[in-house]
Formats: sequence, structure tokens, C-alpha cells
Amino acid sequence: MAVYVLLEGTLKEGEVENFTEFCREAFKVTRVFDGCQEIHLTLNVENPHNFILNELWDSKEHYAKYFAFRTEDGTAEKIGSLCHETPGIRIFDKISA
Repeated sequence: MAVYVLLEGTLKEGEVENFTEFCREAFKVTRVFDGCQEIHLTLNVENPHNFILNELWDSKEHYAKYFAFRTEDGTAEKIGSLCHETPGIRIFDKISA
């Protein structure tokens, strides 16, 4: 079953542009990773330091493999270093309604 993954965090002062560029490059790999249907960076209109990565994956298992890959290659640590605290991750089943 397809899942939506929401990764939310708050960037440190002065890191919005760095993070945006980092995502542009990282998403090139993410978008071709097995099971990725889409990924988007969204910034809060009222506080652009608050971001959400909106991701759609074929399954929770596909996302778990991707997350392991991003942990091993240092991407997760890099994102964490740009944020005030570790970003939160929530996974939701995609339901047709």
C-alpha cells in the first residue's frame, strides 16, 4: 500500500537557502530511488524556517530502505545539522476516498 511520508523540521537561522539547494541536489537521487513516486520541499508561508518534505512511496518498506540509504550516506545527519532539533517523521497510508 502506498504511503505518504511527512518529514517536518525547523531550520537554523540563515540555512533556508543552503537547505533548498541541498534538497535540489538530493532529490535527483531520491526521485529515481526504487519506490519513490514523488517528493517535494514545502516552506511555511509564515515562517520559512519551518519546512515539510512531502513524499509518496510505493510502500512503507520502500521508504524504510530509502531511509536506511540516507542514513548510511550521511544525508540524514546533514539535514539534522541544519535544524534546531531532529526533524519529525510521520508515515500515513494513502487512502482512496
